Amino acid sequence: MAKLRIKTTWFRKDAGRAADETASVLALNFWKMANKSVDDISKANFDIIDIGRGFGLIAEMSAFMIHIGDRMLYGRVNEDRRTALIESTGVHLAEHVETNIRDFLNDDRDERDYQAEFLDFLNRRTEDYETFEFPPEEPNYAIKRYLANVIRERMQGADKTWILDQIIEFQAPEAIETVQKLIDGFFPKTEPEQAAE
Repeated sequence: MAKLRIKTTWFRKDAGRAADETASVLALNFWKMANKSVDDISKANFDIIDIGRGFGLIAEMSAFMIHIGDRMLYGRVNEDRRTALIESTGVHLAEHVETNIRDFLNDDRDERDYQAEFLDFLNRRTEDYETFEFPPEEPNYAIKRYLANVIRERMQGADKTWILDQIIEFQAPEAIETVQKLIDGFFPKTEPEQAAE
């Protein structure tokens, strides 16, 4: 599997940068990682047979990464900033989802609100993920297995059996590593501004 290049730091340290700007970069990187995960799943001979399944898997991986990112941000920035950052990241991800679905479908008559649907899905998944306890830096087997199970529900036939290993052993750890690099890059634990927030 090819490594995904992600932006983890700003070229200039600007303490006044907007949370929305950082959220935009987080969302783009989460989107790219989720897409890569779907590509990896397909290359591992699992059937991604239609747009619904493909975007469903992207949604699951994105929701997982947003939640892991939220956990890793805890204690690094104050609660208001963390909430604003995660909410803004979700909105930017919803925009990526809608843009890509519309580009794929190329149907001007399609009036579905894909952004709202994704945000509704994200809120439901957030409630599910909040029930898991784990150290922020070490997402445990239980939450990886939950991700594998929700993805398993989107698969068919023999894929339902083998997808669990693919997600737990490969996709979830790679997604966690990506989130860790992003959070550590943008919000280092030793960042002086933390004490002032």
